[in-house]
Amino acid sequence: MDERSVIGIEIDGDGAHPAAWRAAAHAPNTLLTAGRLREVGDRAERAGFGFVTLADVTATAPGTGVAGRFDPLTAAAFLSATTSALGLVPVVHPAHAEPFHVSNQLSSLDHGSRGRAGWLVGTEATPARAAAHGVRHQTDPQLLAAEAEDVVDATRRLWDSWQDDAIVADESTCRFLDADRVHHIDFRGRTFGIRGPALMPRPPQGQVPVLAPPGVLPDRLVDVEIVAAPTEEGLRAAAARARAPKVLAEVEVALGPDPAGVPWPVGERLRHTGSTADLVALLGRLATVVDAVRLVPAVLDRDLPLLAEQVLPALDLRRPAPGGTLRELFDLPRPAGRYAS
Repeated sequence: MDERSVIGIEIDGDGAHPAAWRAAAHAPNTLLTAGRLREVGDRAERAGFGFVTLADVTATAPGTGVAGRFDPLTAAAFLSATTSALGLVPVVHPAHAEPFHVSNQLSSLDHGSRGRAGWLVGTEATPARAAAHGVRHQTDPQLLAAEAEDVVDATRRLWDSWQDDAIVADESTCRFLDADRVHHIDFRGRTFGIRGPALMPRPPQGQVPVLAPPGVLPDRLVDVEIVAAPTEEGLRAAAARARAPKVLAEVEVALGPDPAGVPWPVGERLRHTGSTADLVALLGRLATVVDAVRLVPAVLDRDLPLLAEQVLPALDLRRPAPGGTLRELFDLPRPAGRYAS
């Protein structure tokens, strides 16, 4: 394993702590502005982060959290125009998703960013999300797993529905497209069917990299498996069980005191609350067992500068470069299209 890490960071909102907005360095009314989003993306890119992720969580009851947030795909599309090397990985939940639209949205992001798009497959399937999409809430785990598999499978087939050489663009013959190289996918899932093809050419990466937790999708549909555990030992064990081509570990970071008001509940992720030097040591150890780490900061305005100034410079990183793709950053090959002739 290449022990140079790829380090990503979650940049949604003000941070993962429920009271992060109280410790933010900006006025609350500037959170949902283009300037704020541009600033965070620029700082992450200059720091050497390989990619950013953008969360997508359904709004909850008033008083239980910050409800206002950017749509992750829209925010990623904006960042594609303000950054030049940073990987852009929005969370998209397959539950209740329309795969034809998901395919086109992620393909558009990959075209607009020149190959920097990724897809972090979300697992939220709550009554609130079902209500937001105007569909019946499904509670059967097997049905939800089948739906996720079908959505991702159909999306991948749509990406392949245009062969790489489908666009001819021959001015001498006034011929733009070779229709024989654009294919109907004829996908029939458990709850939907798609004939296809996609609305646009194959993504620059061929297939947008799919990142997913274990057990959410069949191995054949995952490029990067996301592992989490509350202890380092558990994280190492989870990484050893991973079956995808690449493995990514999740680590929450709180490089300062908790904002006053409400506690930050402990979840499934390893949480680092020590010094930046201790975090450097932890990430160095993890680099021997995983290919990448996604950092989830408690307070973005506090933790991002410390990560940029004291943590990333001390690590041996695989850094993104202008003109490079997210697949290249993860050392994933560009797959051939399934309809290639």
